[in-house]
Amino acid sequence: MVTEDSNNTYDSRPPIFGRTVSSTFPEYFSFKHQPPGNIRTCMIPPVVFWQVLRNLPQLLKLRFFLKKKRKEHAEDDIRVAFYSDNLDEVNGIANNLRHVITYMRGHGYKAALVGSAFNTRPCGVVENGYVILLPRVFSMEQLGYANSELAIPHVRPILRLLKRYPVDIVELETPSPGAWAIAFCAKIAGIKVISHYRTDVPTYTKTLVKAKWMYRYVLMLMQIFYGFTRPVVSPCKDYKNILHNDIKVPLDKIEIIRRGIPLENYSPDFRGKGTWEKFSDLQGKVRFVYVGRISKEKNLPLLRNLWMEFRKKHDDAELMFVGDGWYLEELKKDFASAPEVHFAGVQGGETLAGLYADADFLLFPSTTDTFGNVVVEALASGTPAIVTDKGGPQDIVFEKGCGQVLPADDTAAWLAELEKCMNLRHDEVAYQKVRENAYNRSKDYTLEKAAKAQWEFYKKVYHEAYHGK
Repeated sequence: MVTEDSNNTYDSRPPIFGRTVSSTFPEYFSFKHQPPGNIRTCMIPPVVFWQVLRNLPQLLKLRFFLKKKRKEHAEDDIRVAFYSDNLDEVNGIANNLRHVITYMRGHGYKAALVGSAFNTRPCGVVENGYVILLPRVFSMEQLGYANSELAIPHVRPILRLLKRYPVDIVELETPSPGAWAIAFCAKIAGIKVISHYRTDVPTYTKTLVKAKWMYRYVLMLMQIFYGFTRPVVSPCKDYKNILHNDIKVPLDKIEIIRRGIPLENYSPDFRGKGTWEKFSDLQGKVRFVYVGRISKEKNLPLLRNLWMEFRKKHDDAELMFVGDGWYLEELKKDFASAPEVHFAGVQGGETLAGLYADADFLLFPSTTDTFGNVVVEALASGTPAIVTDKGGPQDIVFEKGCGQVLPADDTAAWLAELEKCMNLRHDEVAYQKVRENAYNRSKDYTLEKAAKAQWEFYKKVYHEAYHGK
């Protein structure tokens, strides 16, 4: 089924930092990759059900096979598979999953990470020996969401993988077409299916898609999806409330579990190593940075308007954007007359760590992040963070002395906070105290703490699903 290969020639995209192809799947039939479109989106359910129905006999056989296997292993010998459609993209979800599953596997947890191969690949691949990117049968660009896609994987390779590597729980990371297909297949195969609320899909749809009916359609689909993939993991209180109030998940079916990141990749020690100077030749200015996808759903129009107003009074500050996205070119045009605004593109490794550490403040105006990896990364670098009062980042920063939480749509409040940042930066003693607070706060988000909390939850789910305990 899988052949060995040691290079990255199986993708027409440039190599992605830290990801190396270790083996490949044979080529499977796939429909031509489709551009975005409201009507094309409605084609997804028939393709999902076609994939499930054509493999129904094999799924029923697998059900009996897995039931027998489950009796043979100890009750605490739990095996979990994580599935995410956008695992083959560069985003917070993909990065966080790759980090946490790497940690789990390295510390004795039986965890697998599965997704769909991006449309730029001619076949499915395995990366770094454990990230399984399945060959897709269908894919299309997401509406209003460049460089991201909706995909449906082939089911047959999944059946073969489950025979070789049986699992007890499947956790679905996003309510994507591929996740629907995996959910139906897992249900038929007798595998417990749960979900994780990692993406604020309704808000993304409302923000990025012009057709109003699409929001109602997506919300309805999400209510169905999270209705049969319970319990649902939420990373913060804000989204627990959204899951309950908007998506109608009962409170006792929502579990808040704090996430973690590889903190060892970030450190205040990277400060002053000359990384910032690779992208800016300005000297002596207060440095603000934004890290993340360059897209409107990150509330970047607010940051654009904010900086345009702020720069009228200040020539002693600069702003760096780190990342890529469909909004990048428009943003560059808007800042064409602002030489203090820089664009570093997508970065990783020590370059990213250096940019975090060299920055004086992180500006993160997003209202749709369920957690906020970049916020923790900044704090771990000793850089205080300014975030909004919507989503997960506020839980990280609120009343911890490591930044500020501001109203998401109040430009005046953000302008006032930037003035405070300027004053704080010139008070070396007070500023260093905030940097220490930031670094100390990040220690609450280690991979070790996150993995332990998740696995205790999986044990509970396993015993309730298979033993009624």
